[in-house]
Amino acid sequence: MRARWLLLLALPVLCGLPFTRAPGLPLSLAAMLAVAAAIRPGLRGLPLAAALGSLAVTAAYTGAPQPAGLWFPFEFLPLSVLLVRVLRRSPARPAAVSGSLVALAATALPLRITLHVPHNRFNGSVLLVATAFACVVAAAGLGLYWRAADARRARALAAARRAQRLEVARDLHDLVAHEVTGIVVEAQAAQVSPDADSYSRIEAAGQRALSAMDDLVSALRADDDVGRRGRGLADLPGVVSRFGSAATLEIEPGVELPPAAGTAAYHVVIEALTNVRRHAPESAQVTVRLTAAGVLTIANDGSAGFIPPRDGGGSGLSELAVRVRAVGGTLEAGPFEGGWRVVCDLSHSADVRGGGGQEP
Repeated sequence: MRARWLLLLALPVLCGLPFTRAPGLPLSLAAMLAVAAAIRPGLRGLPLAAALGSLAVTAAYTGAPQPAGLWFPFEFLPLSVLLVRVLRRSPARPAAVSGSLVALAATALPLRITLHVPHNRFNGSVLLVATAFACVVAAAGLGLYWRAADARRARALAAARRAQRLEVARDLHDLVAHEVTGIVVEAQAAQVSPDADSYSRIEAAGQRALSAMDDLVSALRADDDVGRRGRGLADLPGVVSRFGSAATLEIEPGVELPPAAGTAAYHVVIEALTNVRRHAPESAQVTVRLTAAGVLTIANDGSAGFIPPRDGGGSGLSELAVRVRAVGGTLEAGPFEGGWRVVCDLSHSADVRGGGGQEP
């Protein structure tokens, strides 16, 4: 790589060897500086130095046009490449300053030739400067287009990373926090009246929490979602049964939801039951009901009172509403008959069909 850089830097000097006597040497040096800046535009101040050096040589050049015609491509092309790279990669303010000066230097470059032609200098200058300006505009447009494309890719990458973080947070909240909450409740109950069943339930909840963590870690390590087990309606009986005898599950015959809606329903039940455990653990009755039309309701009575949420909590339902909306459903939650009720309407999600199906 370094050998190629040295060769590129030497080309302007080699082309200017027949004219190394003044004023030919400054032409080769200006071209060499432009090549160096095009190769390494990230070096601080190098694009600005190349532009100012080119402008200075253009203003001070008094020699014959023939040397300029020989080295012209070795300076104009690097300046064009430098303009593209500066406008694409540099921060906004340096890009505006350095880019403007580089564009001006490249546009004015033909004047070294035309101003020293004996006849018809004005027409020749206008024609060549206009041609150079058109090339400069094309280079600037290319640099700005790539800059915009890079910005779009960066925003898309940031959005994808945020979506991935939110998905991990939802899974941690829905799959792991539910089991941890169960462990806490069982441990509190065991402190009051310890029995062997309490410890068995704590152990089982811990095993499920570890299994959920293993599933989540495996999904993060995988290149895609292949092999990640999708949870849905078939998992609801197990979730409700683990809540205890106070919870009942009613699923009308004939309900059928698409996989994404079924997964959303599963997470709604997980979140609702977890909130009951946290805020109304002594509820005498908790009902989970799913109609054939695709409306899911989770309600608890008001016999147990209400425990305020802990600091830093309270984002579960809002995150869950986003998940439900993504499959075309709606989610509402609020007080109901002294207790609390969550209603998830999945009737308008894709491919919801009532009748003729089988109860999961």
